[in-house]
Amino acid sequence: MAGRSPHASGPNPQASGRNPYASGPNPYASGPNPVPSGANSYGTGPAAVAPGSPLPGTYPPPRGDRGRLWLLAAIGAVVVAIVAIAAIVFVLRDSGSTPTPATPPSSAAPTTTAPRGSTTAPAATPTPRIPGYQVVVPKDLKAAWDVPQDWAVDLATTEYGTDADHIPAAGFAQEGVDYCPNNVRTTMFLSTSDLSDATAAATDIGAHAARIGWSTRTSAKAGTPQPLDAGDNTLHGTFLETTGTFTAPAGCATTFSVFTYAVSAGSTSGSLVLVIVADTGVDRSVSPDLARGIFATFRLL
Repeated sequence: MAGRSPHASGPNPQASGRNPYASGPNPYASGPNPVPSGANSYGTGPAAVAPGSPLPGTYPPPRGDRGRLWLLAAIGAVVVAIVAIAAIVFVLRDSGSTPTPATPPSSAAPTTTAPRGSTTAPAATPTPRIPGYQVVVPKDLKAAWDVPQDWAVDLATTEYGTDADHIPAAGFAQEGVDYCPNNVRTTMFLSTSDLSDATAAATDIGAHAARIGWSTRTSAKAGTPQPLDAGDNTLHGTFLETTGTFTAPAGCATTFSVFTYAVSAGSTSGSLVLVIVADTGVDRSVSPDLARGIFATFRLL
């Protein structure tokens, strides 16, 4: 995502020209930027989330007695959701992609073996919550979310980074591959954290993804955590944007954002974290409003 090859490590994974998700030539390479320049296509139309407008799946609770019934139902839904989230965290950890301590990236490509799990994806693809988007349903995980139609989805990749430094990844998607030489504009995936506090998990994964994605970064700073609900208000998590600058080849972005949305799986089970790593300040880059709108489509199946 952010101006580099799918965030490889080694020399700047964004600018080194090496794709951490492939051995050999970048399988996503397409020569000149396949996305024409011009106005940011993600800033208008049904894909955009206007400031101040309700995010997908957010509805006000009813009043009076119906409100009390709604609250009891909501509490029950939250309990069910926590159990389901904990199960997804377990499957991601069991895939063998448990986070490793942050170390200087190596040039080795990460493995892309499928995670182990006993469940399978639903037979029917869910309907997108945002009109015109596509739904990502990771293998072996009962969860889904929407991404723009032109993002390329890769369900085989299970790690973001390299063997030396990586975090678990499921439901991998990318946009803007080679938008500038050997760089990717945007990457999204679902990850997991050992931290059960959602704010701490969002902050930790944001910082880790920045270390992996931009080895030539010159700054990185976490913003203010914000509450964000998803799954028709059954999932209550924390949204965070980590911003920074980096040294990049001519024609590439020089600023980046890591957007994270963490939902706790319980006091001892860790958290699920949706991640968007993106080069910013260029055409078609992801904005905070767009990231929040995408995260708000996250739901359990």
